[in-house]
Amino acid sequence: MFSDLDQRLTATLRHRAGGDVDPTPIVAQARQRGRRLRLRRRGLIAGGVAAVCVAVTSVVLAVPIGRSADDPIMPAAALMLPEASAQSGAIARPEEVGADPATVHFSPDALLDGAEYATWHAGRGVESVEFRGPRGQARFALARSVAALDGLQQTLSSAGRPQPRSEARVGDRPGVAWYDPSGDRQLWFVRWQPADGLWAQVDMYATTQDEATATAARVRFDGAHRCVVPFRLESLPPGGRLLECSVTLGRSGDSRFVDGSLVVGDDAGRWLTVRAQHAPDGYEAGRGDLVAGPYRARRQGSDVLEMVVKPCFVEAFRKGRGSGYTEAEGLAILGGYRPGGDLDRPATW
Repeated sequence: MFSDLDQRLTATLRHRAGGDVDPTPIVAQARQRGRRLRLRRRGLIAGGVAAVCVAVTSVVLAVPIGRSADDPIMPAAALMLPEASAQSGAIARPEEVGADPATVHFSPDALLDGAEYATWHAGRGVESVEFRGPRGQARFALARSVAALDGLQQTLSSAGRPQPRSEARVGDRPGVAWYDPSGDRQLWFVRWQPADGLWAQVDMYATTQDEATATAARVRFDGAHRCVVPFRLESLPPGGRLLECSVTLGRSGDSRFVDGSLVVGDDAGRWLTVRAQHAPDGYEAGRGDLVAGPYRARRQGSDVLEMVVKPCFVEAFRKGRGSGYTEAEGLAILGGYRPGGDLDRPATW
């Protein structure tokens, strides 16, 4: 697993033999590889990042390493996706919720307070967003069935002792609420129907049920946003189509973009996830021995292909929890990878 890192360490130390050893390149490479491995594990658990990317939420959460005190802080609006002005919100078009991997049909402004990272997801019957920050985290999910919400993986930590459900009201709509003990706070789950044919759920840490339901009531369903990533896939296999999209945005550090994924699949139940992450400045990957269109790629284990298309590090997860495409098909899909837009401006993606 760490063979290429060992080679880099050896080469660096030999180059510096007889003089002072600069630890900067060693530390940078070690941090980058460690981050890649952590993100890969999280992506596979989420379903191949799948599940947008799915990965695409799972959710699938890819949360970057912590920032330093000197990193700039962007406005909370930096965590929002671009508006989809031509699309209606969930209330107006409930049948489109979860069916279009390019659109989320809600606005969760109420959950932005104090958040530093947001992971958005659309596709396979569910739309969601998860926020993380120094004061904790929260997730909102929207679907057309209770079964779709029940199938979501719990991503917020708890003691694992859910209490009985009780009646609740979210605005003027009836619902239910329950909680799970979690240290000094309680992890609350609030579920309700914002409109006939729709089910919504907020998972968040709160001190009371009233606090949790009040936050849930602030989610809006009168507008839509585009689920976007800074790349496109121009070479899909026969019968293949986009199933899911997910993207993580941050408002601390040098770039808003953290990572993004697209899931490609077909009616035979096969799917493959392509994920791109912002590569650190100066990062160079070893030249691959595989051809992916205009790029060189290499294997990472038996089911992952990787390559660098600056400014991003790109991976293709061929299996995960589903049925995968062949390596040749994966290389063909990667060969159609095309970067696009300014990483700091999702409106250009």
